[in-house]
Amino acid sequence: MSTDTPNDASSSNSHSLLSQNSKITGDLEFPGQVEVLGRVEGQIKAESALIGECGEVEGSIKAKTVVIKGQVNGDLSGKSVTLHTGSRVKGEITYNELVVEAGARVDGGIHRAKS
Repeated sequence: MSTDTPNDASSSNSHSLLSQNSKITGDLEFPGQVEVLGRVEGQIKAESALIGECGEVEGSIKAKTVVIKGQVNGDLSGKSVTLHTGSRVKGEITYNELVVEAGARVDGGIHRAKS
């Protein structure tokens, strides 16, 4: 039995899901993609993070790709950050590429990452 680490070639294929109505408290690290449809209270680190429409995060998110459809109360950091219509972010956003759809709400600062 092998274990995936962030440096494994197979890590980008891994997918983790926190289903709707679920709740996790604590800092989380995922080798590939994480999809949050429930609630997380803590920091998330992943290759890719998707917070679904029903998803809530009370803490920071750091990933290469960050997609927010739900609610985040904490800082976001990613090479690519997308805030969809109806998303709500309260915190600092650091990005290389940023997409903010009409109807997304940000309460905090937005900063382009230094190259």
